[in-house]
Amino acid sequence: MIGYMDTLGDEIATARRRANLTQEELAARTGLSVRSIRNLESSRVTSPRPATVRLLREVLGLPAHPAPARIRPMQLPLEIPGFTGRSAQLRQLDRLLDGGPRRMSSVVVCVLSGRSGIGKTALALRWAHRSAARFVDGVLHVQLGGSDSRRPAVAPAEALGGLMEALDVPGGIPCGPAARAGLYRSVLAGRRMLIVLDDARDADQVRPLLPGVPGCMVVVTSRDRLTGLVVGEAARPVVVDELAAGEAWELLAARLGERRLTAEREAVRQIIAHCAGVPRALAVVAARAAVQPRLPLAEVARRLR
Repeated sequence: MIGYMDTLGDEIATARRRANLTQEELAARTGLSVRSIRNLESSRVTSPRPATVRLLREVLGLPAHPAPARIRPMQLPLEIPGFTGRSAQLRQLDRLLDGGPRRMSSVVVCVLSGRSGIGKTALALRWAHRSAARFVDGVLHVQLGGSDSRRPAVAPAEALGGLMEALDVPGGIPCGPAARAGLYRSVLAGRRMLIVLDDARDADQVRPLLPGVPGCMVVVTSRDRLTGLVVGEAARPVVVDELAAGEAWELLAARLGERRLTAEREAVRQIIAHCAGVPRALAVVAARAAVQPRLPLAEVARRLR
């Protein structure tokens, strides 16, 4: 069970990070020792002096009495197994977080674009899972359904409703789209969050879902380049293209095993060439081979011709 000291220590540490303060800087402002602050944040102190707690709350702008614990949303779906490659794109995303989210002076919006099946969602989830700890207030995820021909794309107002439910907005959710967007931005103000908007149809679907003040980062995936966001909101474009032959080999090896691939190198080369570096095509072929472990890869390659 989480006790009072665990909650207090987390609250102080989170507030300090939001204020862009190190433990040393907070110690200088309060007159406390760095060791005292470190022990308080790690819950090593079981009975802190009330005066110390009041001082820290005052300096950090916290209410005199702690608010009820708030769930930190972590809505990311399962990371796609067997992810390989994309080192250049991952570095691009990392650079957008130069110094961590607390250093961001504006809302950072990044658009991952590419053809169907090229691995935009896999890349977004890989990076988001890897970087989630850097967003102290959590991670939100919305599937926008922009490329689904079987049903209409998710309307911005509907997406906002789901986001505010995840944020546990008190007092109910407004009905009107403009009111929802305004409340959503108000709730995000002062928070450090990552928002992943998967499979966007166009820029108009995305704009109402963007935070209004610095501190958050938004990663959008889309088949469209969303040039309107690049122009109007200074979104950073990241192109997701075909895997190189070596990366395609790594993907197949992660699903079928290195030994099986090494035994039939020419067949694997033909499979990779046929799939043209498209991760979804490689994954489909790998699945067919995985459920038939005795089927020669040469036969798999022959059936692709």
